[in-house]
Amino acid sequence: MNLILETERLILQPFKEEDAIRIRDLANDKVLADIIGLPHPYELKHAKEWISIQPKQINEGDEYPLKIVCKELNEIIGTITLRVDKHHNKGELGYWLGKDYWGKGFATEAVKKIIEFGFNLSLNKICASAITRNNASKKVLKKAGLQKEGTLRQNKRLQNTYEDVDVYGLLQNEYKRCKA
Repeated sequence: MNLILETERLILQPFKEEDAIRIRDLANDKVLADIIGLPHPYELKHAKEWISIQPKQINEGDEYPLKIVCKELNEIIGTITLRVDKHHNKGELGYWLGKDYWGKGFATEAVKKIIEFGFNLSLNKICASAITRNNASKKVLKKAGLQKEGTLRQNKRLQNTYEDVDVYGLLQNEYKRCKA
């Protein structure tokens, strides 16, 4: 599948093996690990293993892990994924950016594009979650049109601490109304 999604400032596309070094460098950050649950230290083998399973996931339509490339810099700044639950016809999105790229609107731009992609797959709902203390991520989800549906108490264990998780969702008919 020739999957390339483009926004004004970004290109979202499948990873290549040679992207593993860049992903390791971006992901090997204690602050990032603490808010999204990546292993720390994040080693090259983690990135290589993750990238190696992606073509099959994309080809089967189960998951669409994409690198986020900043056009201006011509480099990878993060990743965004849409996991498809075919039985319930919904998608769950997840994303992260390297710390140097926070607060510049890149995440919101990428999330809006992957939502458009998901609804073009005829999904009925797209959802996402963020640990409750991750205010920046929750702001991204709200800007992208997702509504908070609730809080799952002590739902995720990060660094031996149980974290509350806020859950967000957007229905296709709501998305279409906003676009009309």
